[in-house]
Amino acid sequence: MQLAVSLRGPLDGDRLHKAVRTVVARHPNLAAYFTDAYGEPVQAIPADPAAPWTYVDCAASESFSQVDRDATIEQICAEERIAVCDLRHPPAFRTLLIREAVDQHRFVLTNHHIVLDGWSLPVLAGEIFASYYGQRLPAPASFRRFVTWLAERDLDSARRAWQDALSGLDAPTLVGSPGAQRPGPRATTTVDVSEDITGAVTRLARTCHTTVNTVLQAAWAQVLTWLTGHHDVVFGTAVSGRPSDLAGAESMVGLFINTVPVRATIAPTSTVADLLEQLQVAHVNTLEHQHLALSEIHRATGHDQLFDTLFVCENYPMRIGALYGNGLEITDISGRESTHYPLVMVAQPGTRLHLRVEFDTAVFTAARIDKVIARFTRLLSAMSADAGDA
Repeated sequence: MQLAVSLRGPLDGDRLHKAVRTVVARHPNLAAYFTDAYGEPVQAIPADPAAPWTYVDCAASESFSQVDRDATIEQICAEERIAVCDLRHPPAFRTLLIREAVDQHRFVLTNHHIVLDGWSLPVLAGEIFASYYGQRLPAPASFRRFVTWLAERDLDSARRAWQDALSGLDAPTLVGSPGAQRPGPRATTTVDVSEDITGAVTRLARTCHTTVNTVLQAAWAQVLTWLTGHHDVVFGTAVSGRPSDLAGAESMVGLFINTVPVRATIAPTSTVADLLEQLQVAHVNTLEHQHLALSEIHRATGHDQLFDTLFVCENYPMRIGALYGNGLEITDISGRESTHYPLVMVAQPGTRLHLRVEFDTAVFTAARIDKVIARFTRLLSAMSADAGDA
């Protein structure tokens, strides 16, 4: 994962580096390393946690064209992503500051998913800039408390809940080739859904006493029915994994996110309300068990694989105001995240619903993905209209 924050205005690189050191000391799990020297994988925390810091001045050479500068910056960021993937050479969290021009910088946080999830990155960035501006940080919410909470869960109860949720499932829902050994090159397509359809989806969720996420999942399930011809479909979704009963969980930094299955059975007579209720009930029945690892769910249900697509409603609490101060202005925030699944749709709520589709080009053409997005959008419109006529 990589989060890049573009800044305009006077920036003190040494002070920012000091802020990074302060925050890493607050969250030592960021500097964790991993070893199997004890016969099983073990996460170890160094006594003096630190994260690599790199400073690159791309504005120093006047001979650089803008194209050359952009290519250099992209190469540097790519090298950071490669570096965190090599768990033999910890840590799996790195920081980078690039000076792009006079009073223009790009601050880049890069990490392996094993130490940090997407929710944590805005929390981390907020703490770093609060420290940079000299603000007093509250006592950190320790990730160790979550590890303790996780160890106290009833795994047998969780396994039974997922067995019930997936009982009777005949086959996994796959859009890629089952025999594919490795994924092909990745590509991304984005689109903004119209304000009319976005508003209709919100009203549909309100009318049916459910969430926008559930409405979007219902549309995605129907897309999978169209793609696969199956009427009992499963896809993965990312859940925050932050327990509501664990104080301070929303401000903890670490790996909480989990991928869990979502199942939808769509009969010819199913109405929009039926499908939404089905998804909502299944969510409630498994909500307390979303901590169970996907590998454990596979074992519990007797399936080696359940799905190869993801649908994610991304709603990270990015507090932009925390990054401003002393003449600094945020000009852009961008993120990159990679996955092995051949088809991933990420929905970001807003006045216009933003859709980002990441796909394996060995499985899908860009034209095919355009059809997937068009069908998804039409389904949202049709579902809202059907519910309004009911």
